[in-house]
Amino acid sequence: MDREAAVLRAEMSRTRAELDEKLARLQARVSELTPQRLTERYMPDYLVDRVIGGVLTVIGLKMAWSMYRHRSNRKARMRATLASGWE
Repeated sequence: MDREAAVLRAEMSRTRAELDEKLARLQARVSELTPQRLTERYMPDYLVDRVIGGVLTVIGLKMAWSMYRHRSNRKARMRATLASGWE
């Protein structure tokens, strides 16, 4: 009976140690995945790269906005044309 209890205690100690190790690894990983660390990892280091990225983003947004406006104007013209044709 004492032998079984000793085996169970040893197994529980081993399991607890494994869980503590796993918890420590997970906590280390969580600290690596903070927004600040991710930004440091993926953002360019150089100001020139950031400026170029910002300029390209602004150009892309401008192009998308003009396409959206053009499409909405085209729809309005189509509605007006169809409405005038039915009169």
